Amino acid sequence: MKRILHDATYSERILQMTADTMLLINAEGVCQDIKTYSDLWFLQEDRLIGKNIFEILPKHTFKKIYPEFKRVLHNKVTISKNFKLPLEKETFYFKCIMYPFEDMVLCQYRDITERCNIRLELEKANQKLKGTQELALIGQWLYKKSDHTITYHGHTNILATEQIQKINFEDYLKTLAEEDRDGLREWLFTNEGISDKISFEFRVYHMGETKYLKVQKLNVKLDKNGEIATIEGYAQNITDIKRQKSDINILTKAINNANEDIFAAREDGTLIFTNRKFREHRQISEHVDITKIKIYELSLGSIEKDKWTRIFASTTVGSSKSFVTYSPFKNNNKILAFEETVYCVTNDAGEKSIWVFGHDISERIKHESEVKRLNMIMDITMKSLPASIVVKDVNNGFKYIYRNKEANYRTIKDYNTAVGKTDFDYHPFNEAQEKRALDIEITKTGKIIHDIIERIDEYGKPIILDRQKMLIESKDFSPIIINIEWNITQQEIMKREILASKEKAEISDKLKSAFLANMSHEIRTPLNAIVGFSRIIADCENAQDRMEYYNIVDANNERLLELIDEILDLSKIESGIVEFTLGEVKLHTLCREIYDAHVFRCPNGVELVFEDSNTELALISDKNRIFQVLSNLIGNAFKFVKTGSVKYGYKKEGESVMFYVKDTGIGISKEKISKVFNRFVKVNNFAQGTGLGLAICKTIVERLGGTISAESILGQGSTFTFTLPCEKVKEENNNKETKGTNVENKLSNLHKYDATPTILIAEDTDSNYDLLKAILGKTYNVLRAKDGVEAIQMYDEGKPDLILMDIKMPNMDGLSATKEIRKQSSHIPIIALSAYAYAYDKEAARKAGCNEFLTKPFSQALLKETLTKWLSNS
Repeated sequence: MKRILHDATYSERILQMTADTMLLINAEGVCQDIKTYSDLWFLQEDRLIGKNIFEILPKHTFKKIYPEFKRVLHNKVTISKNFKLPLEKETFYFKCIMYPFEDMVLCQYRDITERCNIRLELEKANQKLKGTQELALIGQWLYKKSDHTITYHGHTNILATEQIQKINFEDYLKTLAEEDRDGLREWLFTNEGISDKISFEFRVYHMGETKYLKVQKLNVKLDKNGEIATIEGYAQNITDIKRQKSDINILTKAINNANEDIFAAREDGTLIFTNRKFREHRQISEHVDITKIKIYELSLGSIEKDKWTRIFASTTVGSSKSFVTYSPFKNNNKILAFEETVYCVTNDAGEKSIWVFGHDISERIKHESEVKRLNMIMDITMKSLPASIVVKDVNNGFKYIYRNKEANYRTIKDYNTAVGKTDFDYHPFNEAQEKRALDIEITKTGKIIHDIIERIDEYGKPIILDRQKMLIESKDFSPIIINIEWNITQQEIMKREILASKEKAEISDKLKSAFLANMSHEIRTPLNAIVGFSRIIADCENAQDRMEYYNIVDANNERLLELIDEILDLSKIESGIVEFTLGEVKLHTLCREIYDAHVFRCPNGVELVFEDSNTELALISDKNRIFQVLSNLIGNAFKFVKTGSVKYGYKKEGESVMFYVKDTGIGISKEKISKVFNRFVKVNNFAQGTGLGLAICKTIVERLGGTISAESILGQGSTFTFTLPCEKVKEENNNKETKGTNVENKLSNLHKYDATPTILIAEDTDSNYDLLKAILGKTYNVLRAKDGVEAIQMYDEGKPDLILMDIKMPNMDGLSATKEIRKQSSHIPIIALSAYAYAYDKEAARKAGCNEFLTKPFSQALLKETLTKWLSNS
């Protein structure tokens, strides 16, 4: 006999037949060798040789197989077990036999997936069958003729349980409704075999209720005599089915009489069911068999075939979808639209059908249209309002349910995205916390907040808001908070400006009243001296006394002119006209001139001190205006210093020059020091002055680009300082005309001519003419014209060398006369001599043709110097 199993040549063949795969694994779990007879992808050499098997196994399989591997390795035993291998796309089952092999383990792999799957399927089938019986309320029964008993068990929930029970057939019949007992007996024994009538339904009284059972024969066994031995079958509790049929009948009646349009159809569009309303809308008679009609073949209210196909394909069993059909019936304009809900169901045969419930939404369409129209109007209105409107849902975390584009006083690019967000999405955290705390307070208290808030907008500009915040509650919707913020910035600023202007006007009115009273006093005082001493001079024969009185008149005249200059400066300030002539100002020279002008005006016991500084320091500014400011400050100091000194000077500080006037006078109190530069304010009502000097100084300094301030200690003195920018002086080698100051010399030069110059004086006021004649009559030939017409005539006849032209005259004013004379001569010097002193008066005279402009009252020296200049050039 051939020993095949001992023949090595057959070992490979036998191995292939007994094992799918053999793996040799070392103690660390690394696959040392493999012999595979499987086509499975995960059992190939390139995937396993040299790899740690336990690192690539799924966790579930590793936890099961690794302890067995260790047991075989350490205990040198052989084990055989089944394992589950769950992979990504498929689950495998395998038998693994592990043998100890030297210091390694030999694993024999056998694929048992198919066998395990079959077993699992059988288990599932049995479980499903049991579940089906439980769900269908089905049980088994067996009738034995030998003892006339019924054995039953199962899940009918009527007498039967999972435990087998036995009852005498006659006793069982007693549980049935009396009228059903004979029927069951006849069905059971007359129909001995299994025929067409294999089931019987009857009623059973159980636990005080009537139940319905349906019994069916599955197997009938006969004895050797051909008589019934046993009958086997099943019973089903159909109580719910019976009741459902009753419910279905009721539901069918309800559906048939419903106001909704209801129908059902198959995939090909064939109608299965239609209710009465469906037929009415489509004018289909009750006698028409709807199962012969397709939904897309209807003359009224049909659905296009392609649309029906799409609806059917997109609707799955158990799901629903809705769509709106507009103007569904051509013959019925009252129905604007149908909202149709589609349900997909299957019958017992698995055939899919669709039920469609159509609801007339014409009224809703009309209502929605009106609501949309109203909402559009309201939305446009609210978006156009210059107000922030924010609506928050209290019960939804205070999230926005409306927010217009002007909300929070800044434009939101896409304000629609604000819905569902909160204050924390738009504001800094601290600000959002404050808003949330306020919302919570309003929610708890229900109070309405109405206040004015001031903020800074995103561009850094101030903004004033009128805010109203309130809680709205209703049984129809959850509580909301409405926040409305009106931008009242312009109105509030205007209101504040009006109030400030009113207050300023009231203060100004009071100050002007005081100013007028003070000015009346200041003007009358020098006038009193001028008038009084003028008469004394007329009566005085002593030359020395007359000169003394004349000096008094001259001093008061100068004081009166200063008052008039201050009033004119005030007028210029009020109208915004302040004239500046910029040029090089040598500060040391300027301050010496100021000293010379004021040293003789010092009160007795007071010393005027110019504190020398940098003699070379100069700046670009208006010399006359600086002179005016320092003169005002020094003159102001003289009023309040009884003994001591008034010191003034300047020094360079960085890019500026700081001027100061320091006195040792009575000083100014703290409450008044801040007001000294205000117009019409006098810190001492007993001192001379209009209260305009310091205000004029402040205006001049600020227009020159500087600042002015004052410091004072009551009883010790005051210091006034102002700074001006120190611009570098450009050196120019321009030849400047040196003006002669010796008027008498220039006047004497006129006598070199053979004829005495003739001056035409156009002046309508006698006293003014007499004054000019008294001044000029001894040196020049003087002619007089009393108005502009005479001036033109006398110019034609006398051909004067120069004309002094008054501006305001009867018949023809001086400007008109000048224009007419200029038509005849462009060379004759014409000097305007007028009490008008504004800049625009001077500009008007220049445009009319005047060469120069002198203001009344005039200086005799300036008048003579001007005449000398123009007569020497003519």
